Amino acid sequence: MFRGTLPGLDLVFHTDPPLGSVITLVGGAGTLKSAFAYAVLSARLNGHPEERAIYVTLEETKDGHLANLGSLGLKPHPRISISDVASLRAEMRGLGEGGFREEDYLALILKRARGEDPDGKPYNFLVLDSLNALEAAMPTDPRQTRRTLQDFFFELRSRKVTTIALIETMQVDDRPEYFLVDGIIELGVMRHNNDFKRFITVRKMRASRHEMRPFILDVTPAGIRVMGEVID
Repeated sequence: MFRGTLPGLDLVFHTDPPLGSVITLVGGAGTLKSAFAYAVLSARLNGHPEERAIYVTLEETKDGHLANLGSLGLKPHPRISISDVASLRAEMRGLGEGGFREEDYLALILKRARGEDPDGKPYNFLVLDSLNALEAAMPTDPRQTRRTLQDFFFELRSRKVTTIALIETMQVDDRPEYFLVDGIIELGVMRHNNDFKRFITVRKMRASRHEMRPFILDVTPAGIRVMGEVID
């Protein structure tokens, strides 16, 4: 799903991970996590007209998300459906199942990923923005959270829904979610030649050949692109 999408990204990925993989996109604030995920999906869908994706944002409204993407030159894609907290809550109220429980987010997200909507078509790709917000809505017991996420990801894998889960953190080296996922892509900011540059590096990607060195990631008038390997 990465090769043949953003300019220069083929320098990082020599082969794609299998469809149905669960991949985390980790990094601090301002590292282009949301924009990178949306840009990759848009380019992927442009080359595969039979596929579609759903982007679930739990941290901002749909309009706010689109405005942020627009500020980077990214346009709405007709086959990327965007769900926000308001739409999830509205759906739960429409089901008439009593009070809304925060953990019901998982069930609703799975329902939408399975294509249980008016179109009736399952989605090929799912973006969770962010896993931090999703975990905050789950049981406080870390063991229970891990089991719940393990079941959630298993269901997505079994249906071949390729999932990108965003995690905002400055502590990239050790997170409990890493044991549950197939891939870890780090986006960050580094000092380079007396300047600050965004970078991308693949820390882990099962069943895929890839570089592990960091590559410069840049936003140009033509969109997001990988500029080349970081050379000290």
